[in-house]
Amino acid sequence: MTNEFVLILKKSDEIKFRRFKNKDFNQLTENILIKNNSNHVLGLHDGVVKDKIWNKIKKDDQVYITLNEENFRISANVSKKVKNLKYGSIIYPNEIDRKQINKFLFFKKLSICNISYNKLINNSKVPKRFNQGIYEIKIEKAVVKIKKTIIKKLPWEKTVGIAEKRNFSAQKFVRNPKVKKLKEIYNYECQINECDFKLEYNKKKNGKSFLIHVHHYRPLEYGGHDDFDNMIVLCPNHHNEFDFKTKFISRDGKTIIDKGGKENGETIKFHKNHKLETTNIESLLEISNEIWRFRH
Repeated sequence: MTNEFVLILKKSDEIKFRRFKNKDFNQLTENILIKNNSNHVLGLHDGVVKDKIWNKIKKDDQVYITLNEENFRISANVSKKVKNLKYGSIIYPNEIDRKQINKFLFFKKLSICNISYNKLINNSKVPKRFNQGIYEIKIEKAVVKIKKTIIKKLPWEKTVGIAEKRNFSAQKFVRNPKVKKLKEIYNYECQINECDFKLEYNKKKNGKSFLIHVHHYRPLEYGGHDDFDNMIVLCPNHHNEFDFKTKFISRDGKTIIDKGGKENGETIKFHKNHKLETTNIESLLEISNEIWRFRH
């Protein structure tokens, strides 16, 4: 019987995670992969993975892998696990803690999946707050009880009255208060030249749109800055398309492409006093390439 685990990496391990998925390894690491008859390897810090969990992992066990608080998009079956004091310096020569990375999971093939972060975490033996590590997925036996129920009265017939109010606390990003100025230089219109969002209800009496949005091109939760060089002005339709990563800006800074890198006939305009930082464009193109690679 195979076991299932979730493997959570820190947000700061985004580059390490991307190289793992894309098989972007140095030649010495390629030799290690050949030696262990695998195509992918992920190294873990000795202090992150408890021996109790590590000892449970065996060949063919399924592991769901992601960055902290992101949905799980990668799963794989373990082809081999190895403890080695030398591999860390070879596979991650630029990491400060490379000598402490001594537990390695090898995989022959990665599979794309789409499972919500909360769903897997809620079914895993994890603490309430954590950064990274491997956690076992709980296997619970379903107990089915058959009980005869007589419905005497439909639930919506009962009077509830005024809804109860409760206080909640939450954290959110404090957004740049000067985004209005960016909207002004684009006359409260979408930056996409071919945008046809011209509905009458989109206009206020003073001619300014109350439905025009400012979009952070590289998401704040992925390390994007709350600066104008990471913002574009979009209508709601285009905002959703960029949010759901179905459209991207190409490296020329003008052409709009889909997640496969194909031009769709749209272009984006920029004011002479405004432009996107190149690193923000590159960051989203890397995501586009990953989506294309795993779906084809």
